[in-house]
Amino acid sequence: MTVYRAYVYLANDEWGNDTMRRIADEYSRHHAERPLVVEIHEHAGWFLAYLYGAAGIDDGTVCGTANDAGTLRQDVMEFGKTIGNVEVLPETRR
Repeated sequence: MTVYRAYVYLANDEWGNDTMRRIADEYSRHHAERPLVVEIHEHAGWFLAYLYGAAGIDDGTVCGTANDAGTLRQDVMEFGKTIGNVEVLPETRR
């Protein structure tokens, strides 16, 4: 399976989980036709990645984090093992 990956870099005055989720959700609505991982980066190095349209997950479940002690759902971990190709979309800087 091909999964599309998008990198979005927030402006210096944007931060927080709610902001990251909102922006990932907005991005996913513009690319709803494909399995998508949207990785949102804050200016200080923190990031969260959200999964849409793959493995029965359409709600933007977190599938990656800068937190090296973070845990992910088992279905997300299993899906990660099935990815064949990753196609990177043009990055977005806000």
